[in-house]
Amino acid sequence: MGLKENNIPKAEKKIIGFGNIYMSDDGIGLEVIDKLENKIEGIELIDGGTSATDLILHAKSSKKIIIIDAVDAGQKTGEIIKFDARNVSQYFGNIRSFSLHDFNLSQALEMIQNLKINTEIVIIGIKPKNIGFGEKLSPEIEAKIPEIIDMVIREAND
Repeated sequence: MGLKENNIPKAEKKIIGFGNIYMSDDGIGLEVIDKLENKIEGIELIDGGTSATDLILHAKSSKKIIIIDAVDAGQKTGEIIKFDARNVSQYFGNIRSFSLHDFNLSQALEMIQNLKINTEIVIIGIKPKNIGFGEKLSPEIEAKIPEIIDMVIREAND
């Protein structure tokens, strides 16, 4: 069940972690959000779960969104990529978000562009090793959490 637009709080910047904690590395976005809890102030941290629809509503109420997700854009397993939603056209058709179930990340970003929502959106994604059933991240992906957190904090301070 998605959020209604009037239930989305307005915030200058938001950090949204997408994922499913029961699908191993797919939970990376939620794990990073959890670890950011005491490291960042003045920015709304959101457990985005698996709903791309909510991303559209959050985009309408923010100036900047940073997304953390398990993403395959053709990079190597465990490799972290960062890209701006305005440049997503070079990845369209190549991005696979494992987390979003209502429609995929590319479709959500394309819809935000088509709706002329001018929110700056940055995606920080890591290619997962394992997206099978399991409540733990694979060691290779878990080891990348500090690097992802550093990237998120730098991006949030820009």
